[in-house]
Amino acid sequence: MFSRSEMRDDDQTYLSSFLESARFFYFRGKGHLFRFLQNRVRWHLYPRLHILPGFPDHLDIEASSACNMRCPMCFTITEEYKRVTKLTVMPFELFTRIVDECVEQGAFSIRLSWRGEPTVNPRFVDMARYAKSRGIKEVSSLTNLLKLTPAMFEELVEIGMDWLTISFDGMGETYNQIRAPAKFEEAVAKIRAFHDIKVRKGSAKPVVKIQGVWPAIKENPQAFYDTFRGIVDQVAVNPLLDYLRKDTAIAYRKNFTCPVIWQRLAIGADGKVFLCVHDELSHHLVGDVNTDSIERIWNGPLLREAREIHLKHMGVERYTACAQCFLPRASVPVTAEVAGRMVTVHAMTNRSDTVGQ
Repeated sequence: MFSRSEMRDDDQTYLSSFLESARFFYFRGKGHLFRFLQNRVRWHLYPRLHILPGFPDHLDIEASSACNMRCPMCFTITEEYKRVTKLTVMPFELFTRIVDECVEQGAFSIRLSWRGEPTVNPRFVDMARYAKSRGIKEVSSLTNLLKLTPAMFEELVEIGMDWLTISFDGMGETYNQIRAPAKFEEAVAKIRAFHDIKVRKGSAKPVVKIQGVWPAIKENPQAFYDTFRGIVDQVAVNPLLDYLRKDTAIAYRKNFTCPVIWQRLAIGADGKVFLCVHDELSHHLVGDVNTDSIERIWNGPLLREAREIHLKHMGVERYTACAQCFLPRASVPVTAEVAGRMVTVHAMTNRSDTVGQ
């Protein structure tokens, strides 16, 4: 699955119109709009001011580290990922303990995914149900759609899940090749069924975003947009990242300080906590929620040191994960016309534009 975490704001390109995107964010925060707006201000402002909340505002909780697809651009197909990652699903008891601490400490949001496909976990829906029942304001997930059935989606509607992102790369045979064993027509029909369920239930949630990699749709971005306009809430594309770790001539942004380590924490399916949600290959272990609290890990010496290093703009020099991350990389604008509007995709410099490279 591509992009288990959200792209940097200036890297993700919204094919949806301004009004469509505004509706997406409005319905995403519906039911707790003031808290949502407050969280968005904290999310963007605190890292700029280097204000550290006492507990992460958001946690990426990996329901499964295993994936049921072999997408050619994804780190989960690499031998290194298989070597360093325990391919497993998170035990429900561990998940509930994590959520309980999040509730106690006032975390705003959790995402039931990180590196693997969350619906591989047989208790995925139960996880969403528990988090919402305990009062987590925003519960979201990313999915490749393969195992997510209309019946499961209807449960997510009834639970009140807030947001679901679907990774969907390309049209027709391009999608079939990248997202095997999924089939394009079946996948689109499933998304249409999700929309019909929301209409029948009279529910705006979960808001659904669909996103794909730019090279998979660049020949006809209008067709991608037209396919999903009206049946999802937002259509977006991402640049093709170096998840296969093949790039050598990497150019970095000057004086980069990572915002992520002031915003969120990523917990693997086995309970291990790593430097950052973009440390997909587990380079820098900073804690283990099986033996320690999230609060102590978040405020502990390893993450405190990482923040100090980033304040000196030395993250790329000191951390392997940072050197391999897309966030500090320089980018170049690529423009295209969609629905009569010019949109800009920020492609990484010195980056192949071929899926699988």
